[in-house]
Amino acid sequence: MPELPEVRTVAVFLNKRIVNTTILKAECFFEKMIWRNEVKDFYKSVLNQKILKVSNYGKYLMFELSNQIIISHLRMEGKWSISKKEIDIYNANHLRLQFELSNGEYLKYYDSRKFGTIEIWDKKNYKQKSGMDKLGPEPLNSQPSFEYLKEKAIKSNSLIKAFILDQSVLCGIGNIYANEILFAAGINPERITKTLTDEELKKIIMFSNAILEKAISLKGTSIHSYKSGDGETGQFQHELKVHLRKDEKCFVCGTKILKKQVAGRGTYFCAKCQH
Repeated sequence: MPELPEVRTVAVFLNKRIVNTTILKAECFFEKMIWRNEVKDFYKSVLNQKILKVSNYGKYLMFELSNQIIISHLRMEGKWSISKKEIDIYNANHLRLQFELSNGEYLKYYDSRKFGTIEIWDKKNYKQKSGMDKLGPEPLNSQPSFEYLKEKAIKSNSLIKAFILDQSVLCGIGNIYANEILFAAGINPERITKTLTDEELKKIIMFSNAILEKAISLKGTSIHSYKSGDGETGQFQHELKVHLRKDEKCFVCGTKILKKQVAGRGTYFCAKCQH
């Protein structure tokens, strides 16, 4: 958490607010978060660069500058906001990085757990240098193709829950949406991936697209602390069918929703509906 819909929501918000502004100054208050870069070099790299675009790929938020790309991985608790210097939308004690912008506002990064990372690379080779070239396709816009997913699946002895959480297979799905996708597809999370039928693989593609697109339209799922860049909560939590519903009745069959650890993650499912 945040997963693809939440990071996409943040990217859309920031893209509307900071495109074409210039970074006048950068201040980092937790240097370990500047990953694979020296802090002094990071400061030099961003100084006087214009922000051309904010986007995301899967769980990664990307700031396209004049010459480089900043990649932000929010991990568990990372949050970006726009405000005046003296205003903190989130807890000021959790402020880890801020950019002074040419429009008089400040782009601020908060992270209570300090797990998030920030890195900067040249545009020409950032995918290879950052490892983003190893990521699989985002499950949106009818992606991935059935042929792609089947080729990956028939070679996999992993549990299907672990398979769809693997970012080198599908980029952007985390625990919440994995639980929801497998329920919608009627697939038990402990199935061995290579045992899935063609029809079941097609259902994973279809429901991955449908669920992520709906979550994006509702600005993500606010569980625990996620909020968008302006402090707004998402609304997809009201659409959850199994996640966090342990011992509640399944909306389809009335059986109690179970919870167990699968692939190291808290997994919610209906034993009757998911085979």
